[in-house]
Amino acid sequence: ADVFLARQRSVGDRKVALKVLGRPYLQLREADFRRAAHALLREASLLGQMHAPCFVSVHWTSALPDGRPYVVLEYVEGDTVAARIQGKAAIPFDVALDICMQLASGLEELHEAGYVHRDVTPANVIVGTGPLGDVAIKMIDFGTVTRVSERADRFRVGYDLEHPLGTIAYMAPEQARGDVVDGRADQFALASVLFEMLVGHRASDINAPTQRAMLEFLRSDAALPATPWKTESDVPAAIGAVVVRALSRQPDARYASVRTFADALRDAATGARPRGRERSLLGRLLGERGPR
Repeated sequence: ADVFLARQRSVGDRKVALKVLGRPYLQLREADFRRAAHALLREASLLGQMHAPCFVSVHWTSALPDGRPYVVLEYVEGDTVAARIQGKAAIPFDVALDICMQLASGLEELHEAGYVHRDVTPANVIVGTGPLGDVAIKMIDFGTVTRVSERADRFRVGYDLEHPLGTIAYMAPEQARGDVVDGRADQFALASVLFEMLVGHRASDINAPTQRAMLEFLRSDAALPATPWKTESDVPAAIGAVVVRALSRQPDARYASVRTFADALRDAATGARPRGRERSLLGRLLGERGPR
C-alpha cells in the first residue's frame, strides 16, 4: 500500500494517515486484485477490534473510483524505534523497557484474540509523546497478522518457503522454517527489538551476507550466537538473562506467553538501576504499565 498524509476537513482539519492499495495491483487478475483489496480491509478490521493504546485507531474505510480500497488511520507524530537506534549506541534503559512493556501489552491482547503479528520490528514502532509527557508508542503495520493455526502450510499461516512473510532479522526460527507459529514467535521478535534497543545492534548479527544465508541459519540446528551485552553497567544481568531466554531457538524454552515474558522483565527490573542512567519512567514501568 501507499500511505499519504491527509487532512480531514470535516473534523477540525486534523491530520490523518491515508493508506491506499498500490496502483500496480490494478494490473492483476480480478481474483488477485480482490484478494489484495480484502487483505487491506482485513487489516483495518483487525485494528478496529484492538483496544490497547499501542495500536492506531481506524477512522473509516472506503474505495477510490478505480476500485482500490483505502483506510483512514490515526496519524502518529514521532520517530520509529529504528530511526532512534540508527547512529546511536543504545536507547536509554528505562525508555527501552517502557517501550517493550507497551508493545507486550498490545501483543498480549492480539494473542488472546487468537492472532500472531509475525513482524514486530523497530521499523514498525513509532515513539511519540503521551499527554503527560511520557513515552507513548504505536505499532503501525498490521499487514502480517494471521490467526494461530494448527497447520503449517502457506494458506493458513501465510508461509512461503523462499519468501516468508516478516522481517528475517527479527524472525523466530520456527517462523523461518514454516512451522506452526504462536505468540512465542512474537515474543522472540519483541526480545530481539529490546536487545537492539539496549545494546545498539541486532541480536541476530551473524556472518550471513544475504537474506538467504540468514534463513538457512535460522532453519538449521546451529546455536544462536551468544552476543555479549555491551557492558555490565548498561544492562543488569537479571534483565539480560530474561532477554536471552526469550531468544531461545526452541519455542518451548522461551516464556509461556508474552505476558510472562513481560512479568519476568518487570521482576528483573525491580531494584535494578544501571549506573549513569536516568530512571524517571521506571516507576511507571514497575507499576501501572504492562500487560493487562
